[in-house]
Amino acid sequence: MNGTENGRLRRATERLMDGQREALEVLRQALDDEAPAEDALGDLEDILQGALEDARSILGMEEGDEA
Repeated sequence: MNGTENGRLRRATERLMDGQREALEVLRQALDDEAPAEDALGDLEDILQGALEDARSILGMEEGDEA
């Protein structure tokens, strides 16, 4: 693995981790009754889907490609 690939993998992993942190915050707010559960579910889907799409883009993958 060369430096460029390593950097892309690092950025993709960081983006996925950021998405996970955002999703956990939404869950905490929903559990603390700061946000309706229905809204939280939509937010979770958006956050996680966005993180996945960003990571795929960083890695130069198309939807449906395997890692």
